[in-house]
Amino acid sequence: MKKLSSPIRMILFAIIGISSAFLSVAFGTSSAVPQATTATPTPTLSKAELALEVGSTDGIILWAIAIALFIIIPILWHWIQWKREEK
Repeated sequence: MKKLSSPIRMILFAIIGISSAFLSVAFGTSSAVPQATTATPTPTLSKAELALEVGSTDGIILWAIAIALFIIIPILWHWIQWKREEK
């Protein structure tokens, strides 16, 4: 089985790290940014309305799926290559 060279491995880990950073920003908590140019008054939200819902597991489930895929895909990849070499 051919191993990845060091620069390719570093690039691959960098891509995975950057994509996980973007995912955490994309699925992170969002805050309302008031627009200073609008003349109409915007309703103010209390902290209770902006807080995350207690017991919400949406973010946890997404991260669990991402971590599981990062673990399972390489294992399956090596297993498939091993089966090909065995034949």
